[in-house]
Amino acid sequence: MAETESASTRFGVAEALLFDPKYGKPNQKGGLWEVVQLLKAGNTAAADDLFYKTEWSKLDEDFRRNYLLNLDNQDLYKERLKEFTVRLRRALSREGLKATDEQLKDYFDRGIDEDVIFDELSGAVTAKDAAGGVASALDTLRSTARANGFNLEKDFGNQLDGWLQRVSRGENVEDFNRLIRQQAKLGLPEKVGALLDEGLDLSNIYAPYRNTMAALLEVTPDSIGLDDPILRSAYGTDKEMSIFDFKRAVRNDPRWQYTDNAREEVSSAALGVLRDFGFQG
Repeated sequence: MAETESASTRFGVAEALLFDPKYGKPNQKGGLWEVVQLLKAGNTAAADDLFYKTEWSKLDEDFRRNYLLNLDNQDLYKERLKEFTVRLRRALSREGLKATDEQLKDYFDRGIDEDVIFDELSGAVTAKDAAGGVASALDTLRSTARANGFNLEKDFGNQLDGWLQRVSRGENVEDFNRLIRQQAKLGLPEKVGALLDEGLDLSNIYAPYRNTMAALLEVTPDSIGLDDPILRSAYGTDKEMSIFDFKRAVRNDPRWQYTDNAREEVSSAALGVLRDFGFQG
């Protein structure tokens, strides 16, 4: 009808929308149906005034377009929604982000930009349900924390979710590795701090001493904590200890006397004394 075509031209309103119970509200006041009735009656000014008070007039253009598509051609609407959902789920999965079917439909209907979607969903990221790129970042942070004598969840738990959310928004995980190393610097000699600033971890810095200590104590290097007093003594305020001096410090530790190394050394020393006195086995 000419009047309906006039409404479509004037307001961007499709005829199918006039019978929509949400926005058309047929036979009810305040909807697009009433706007068209005013146009039919030739009351253009009143129609214009009422249109800009309707819920439909306040909607975003992308939402209007998709809502009309659903009314006019549901098959095409479903096809485009599926394409959008599949594409976005793949992108979200790579970053470890999740969204329900209802959320994705709402994003599609409202024509929300992908950058906005990622930013919004990243606010729900937690270490507990980390996946994809976020899970990889979490593994990296755990490794860095462990390499510097920390337990990530225990020592940085109140910051961790915020870090992961920022990573999911595009920040580099190395920024947060640096924060962990900055914490590791506290109370350590300046030289150790400088090495941490260069991107090394305490496990790298102390590795030669840790390996030496492990061999003397007959344990695995990982069993020696990075906060072990003997290990920490390897670096003084002015310079690091020589391996020779460090071995001597380890042998003075009570733990060493219970090792096979200690017993063998004591036996060799005793045998040497006997030989000095003329007793030879």
